Amino acid sequence: MRGFLAAWNANDLDGVVGGLHEDVLYHNVPLAPIQGRAAVDAYLRSTGGFDGVDWKLLALAASGAIVLTERIDDFSIGGRRVSLPVMGSFEVVAERIKVWRAAVNSRMSPDFIDR
Repeated sequence: MRGFLAAWNANDLDGVVGGLHEDVLYHNVPLAPIQGRAAVDAYLRSTGGFDGVDWKLLALAASGAIVLTERIDDFSIGGRRVSLPVMGSFEVVAERIKVWRAAVNSRMSPDFIDR
């Protein structure tokens, strides 16, 4: 999990996607879920890329295959800086993320979330 977070902080989308299971389910609440690594890859790249990424890990808890994270996700994109409080839930199978849920308060930055 820390490698996945490090890939985000390095703004390394290849590394991020490489940490996902082929059949990953990604649900960035409140958006619709996305199924499959190729679809998640296409979605992440459709943002046009980030100028900068800094995910601050506040807490991490694990039980078996389930990992929970509390984070502040800072992004800069198109000259705008956005800071989002996030609760992440991950299921890890064979060292790959099989389920990735991120609960974000869309009121924090509706323009950024609705992209």
